[in-house]
Amino acid sequence: MPSTPAAIGGDPRRNLFWQSRRAGKGPAHAFTAAAQEHAMLIRNKAIHASVDPTATRRDFLKKAAVAAAVPSVVGVTSCAPDSPARTRPGVAPPGTDPALQADLEEALARHGVVGVSAAVFANGEIRTAAAGLVNVSSGVTMTPETVMHIGSITKIFNTTLLMQMVDDGLVELDAPVSTYLPELRLADPDHLARITVGMLVNHTSGIDGEMVPEQGHDEEIIEKAIPRFAGMGKIHEPGADASYCNTATVIAGYLCQRIRERSWYDLVKERIFQPLGMEHAAVLPEDALLHRASVGHFTSPETGEPVRTSFAFLPISFAPAGATAMMSASALVTFAAAHMADGTGPNGATILTPASARAMRAETTRVRGEGAPIAFGLGWMLSEGGFVSHGGGGPGILANLIAHPESNVVVAVLGNSSHSGGLTSELSAKWLEEAAGVAPPAPVVRPIVDGEVDIARYAGRYENVAQIYEIAEMPGQLAGTLGVSLWARFPFYDDTPMEPTPQIPLMPVGNDAFTFPDPEGNPTAAIMSFLDPRPDGRMSYIAQGARMVPRAD
Repeated sequence: MPSTPAAIGGDPRRNLFWQSRRAGKGPAHAFTAAAQEHAMLIRNKAIHASVDPTATRRDFLKKAAVAAAVPSVVGVTSCAPDSPARTRPGVAPPGTDPALQADLEEALARHGVVGVSAAVFANGEIRTAAAGLVNVSSGVTMTPETVMHIGSITKIFNTTLLMQMVDDGLVELDAPVSTYLPELRLADPDHLARITVGMLVNHTSGIDGEMVPEQGHDEEIIEKAIPRFAGMGKIHEPGADASYCNTATVIAGYLCQRIRERSWYDLVKERIFQPLGMEHAAVLPEDALLHRASVGHFTSPETGEPVRTSFAFLPISFAPAGATAMMSASALVTFAAAHMADGTGPNGATILTPASARAMRAETTRVRGEGAPIAFGLGWMLSEGGFVSHGGGGPGILANLIAHPESNVVVAVLGNSSHSGGLTSELSAKWLEEAAGVAPPAPVVRPIVDGEVDIARYAGRYENVAQIYEIAEMPGQLAGTLGVSLWARFPFYDDTPMEPTPQIPLMPVGNDAFTFPDPEGNPTAAIMSFLDPRPDGRMSYIAQGARMVPRAD
């Protein structure tokens, strides 16, 4: 049950800040759900007061869970009451670890996630747990062998392929990309000429390349995506800043298959999956049929029930960025364990030289947005305390991979609901602390500050190739209250907003940063920072998590 609303006091604008009982970590795609719940709270006059900004590693493009709560799937699912496939509390799949299983089942029930699979690598052993359903439409239960989407965690696999080419002397990270891909085009030739190979995998290329629209099945191959980037502009100068970029990752994947003269999919299978013995893993969409495969789920705004996504994959030409890869949690920690061991898997197979594995975990650039990892390595994201990680999103899914190299501990938690973020973060932190003796950095609490907000400094339109943010004063509210609405240029998910969402209040927390409600699984909020004032005083960018979005007016 939600907690009793707290008295807020101080600046009356704080009464606009509310927290969903499902609030959790997630980026701008939370706005639509937040808008729905904000309107609901206005009607119900129910205000919650919680200001707890947290890191966001989610795929930026996926919108958050809808307003209604997702019912627990432990004992209560959309399957018929007497269905034999119905999940039963306390009945663990074979091969699961009892302690992990108990934690997972309790969290699954509390967060109302459809299905979750998890694995912990510690002391040279892998422990697993799985609970819930792979698909509410079929009622098939989750097992440790179930393959689940890993989303953008694929970027670590993609960077591994690139670093294998570095090991083999086929590419140099400091060389211009155009040295190897003379056919590549961007909107600004000078911009392209200054992008190096390494910039493709540490998000410093500056390419405004979040995603491109689905082109139809026959056109969705990696090499056909490359010409579509010809019109892409830049968010910042190459190497001058860092902003998460899917397109750059696709270019890196294309570079691998171009130089190796092998399909990117075959490279993943032959150079990573097979050497490490990753039996329950698929990178071609059709290969998922060879396994017990999970699908994503959203929440019906009408019924509050989990609803299966209408499509299983993002445009597959973006496979190197995370559109297609699926695997069991144990397969994922096997891969990550190889990285923690400087390129050598638990089975003794070597996929990287120690130098390349360590280079991937080393800081290459800092991230300016708050509520994000502090830095990018190559493929990996870095957090305080020596943690490396990556999150993944997709149609109705969330995945989390985090490791502590010093302790040689890895945790993977994969969820098949769009609001799985709270669960994946909670269990990852708990199990890491138990196994490694250290916990990931806790969300930094940023209290709302009193004082007048300079509307003109922040207001305006900020946009990238995929999304538009409109920042403006909220009508009918206390003067100086900023609000933001968001919409997409093309649909990514079943619930992608294609029209401006209702305004969400932005509450000031100081240093040109604001917090906003984020209903994605934890009692936390997200942070939006405004960066780089122009000569006229207006800010040049918004930064949310690891992404920067430039002003367009």
